[in-house]
Amino acid sequence: MIGLLRVPSLLVWLTLLWVALWGDVTAGNVLGGLLVAIVVVAVARPTGVTGLERTYFRPVSALRYGLYFLVQMVKSNLIVAWEIITPGMSLNRAIIAVPMHTSSAGVVALVANSITLTPGTVTIEVIEEPTDDGLIDRTLFIHVLHFLGVDAVHRDVLRLERLAIKAFGSPDELPRLDAELAAMVIEKDVSS
Repeated sequence: MIGLLRVPSLLVWLTLLWVALWGDVTAGNVLGGLLVAIVVVAVARPTGVTGLERTYFRPVSALRYGLYFLVQMVKSNLIVAWEIITPGMSLNRAIIAVPMHTSSAGVVALVANSITLTPGTVTIEVIEEPTDDGLIDRTLFIHVLHFLGVDAVHRDVLRLERLAIKAFGSPDELPRLDAELAAMVIEKDVSS
């Protein structure tokens, strides 16, 4: 039953996204959004995209993800704006590798794009390596303008990944991620 609802719910979601991007709810925008959604789904299916079948959607968690991302984007904009208007260069750049904990390519893409949309950070590359158990390990390589330490970057990206998994990923992936985040907090407290 749930499988039957995936394509219609995807069509509704893409149509709502289209209307939101236009910022105006009109019959033309809704119809145009629906047509674009149908084309996107029709084109994606034959290309072998399988992420649609394994995607979860939890609206409350998705809202939390969106709000967290919005706050991070505003903070980053303010930091980059301050950097622009103040004289001198106080940039401390670095490229950091952050292993992902999710097996969902969609969740990894969401996290990678969210990082890139946040001023001061850019996802340079996503490396995929097959594992012995048939899964794929993914690692993000992120360029950071205001580098404060490897642990700080890892913690921020893993928090974003955790929110993305809660909204769109499998809940089975959370325990390993939560354990790593807890270990980071304990390590930070011990080193302080």
